[in-house]
Amino acid sequence: MIFFDIDGTLLDNDSGIVPASTVRALQEAKEKGHMIFLCTGRCKAIWPKEIVDIGFDGMVAGCGTSVYYKGEKILHAKLEQNLQRQIAEDMVKYHVDGVLEGDEYCYFSKDRFLPVIHQIYEDNGKFFGGDCQRIFQEEKELAYDKFTLWFDETGDVDGFKAKYEKDFEFIRRAPDFYEIVPKEYSKATGIELLCRTTGIDRAHTIGVGDSTNDLAMLQYTGISIAMGNGDPALFSQVDYVTTGVSEDGIEHALKKYNII
Repeated sequence: MIFFDIDGTLLDNDSGIVPASTVRALQEAKEKGHMIFLCTGRCKAIWPKEIVDIGFDGMVAGCGTSVYYKGEKILHAKLEQNLQRQIAEDMVKYHVDGVLEGDEYCYFSKDRFLPVIHQIYEDNGKFFGGDCQRIFQEEKELAYDKFTLWFDETGDVDGFKAKYEKDFEFIRRAPDFYEIVPKEYSKATGIELLCRTTGIDRAHTIGVGDSTNDLAMLQYTGISIAMGNGDPALFSQVDYVTTGVSEDGIEHALKKYNII
C-alpha cells in the first residue's frame, strides 16, 4: 500500500497542477498490483476533484479522522457538537482566522479577515464537494472533524492554543499557520486501520509527503519518501528524498523502489 499526501506531493503548490508523470506513475503502480491511497490533512469536502478521479483504493482524510476503503467509510471520528460550537466562537473571540473542515462542508467566519482565508473560500468550487462552504455563525448544527488556523499580530493565538492543546495536536505548518487535529488521530492511525482491514503488514507500506503534518505517516510506513520541494526538516527523517513535484518526483521515487 502506497500513501500519498496531496498538497506539495501530488499537487504542485505553485501551478495547482498534478503533473502528467505523477498520474502515469500512479496508474502504472495500480496496474502492477499495488494499492494507492490518499493520506491527506484535507477532509473530503475539499479534495481536489482531478485527484479523486485518478482512482485511489482508499483515503486517509482529515489527518486520520476519516478513513475510506474501496468506496466505503470505515472510520469517522466526530467532534462533540458543543465543542465544535465553542471552537468556532473562540476563533472570533481570540481574533484568529481559519477553516473548519468536514466531510460535506467547510465552515468559515463571516468576519474572516485574512487574505489566505478569502482565497480558500473563493476556491471552494474547485473541490470534490462542490458548493461546500458555509458560514458557521449561520448554522444551527456544525459538522467538522479538524481545522486549520491562520493568524497575525492582531490575534491571541497563544491564548487559543493554551485553551485547546490538551485535546488537540497543533501542527505548525508555517510561522502563521497551524493544522489542528484531535490527539487520538493522525495519518499514522489511519494507515494502521487500513493495515488491519487489509491484512497488509506495515512493512509493506510506503508513505510519500512533503510537510510536517506528514511526519506521523512517514514515521509509521515501512518506507518513507519526502518530496524535494518539501520542508527540509523532513529530509533527515526519511529513507529517500526524491525530486520536486514538478520534476517528476513521484515517478522517480516509485522507480527507485521498483514499484514501476
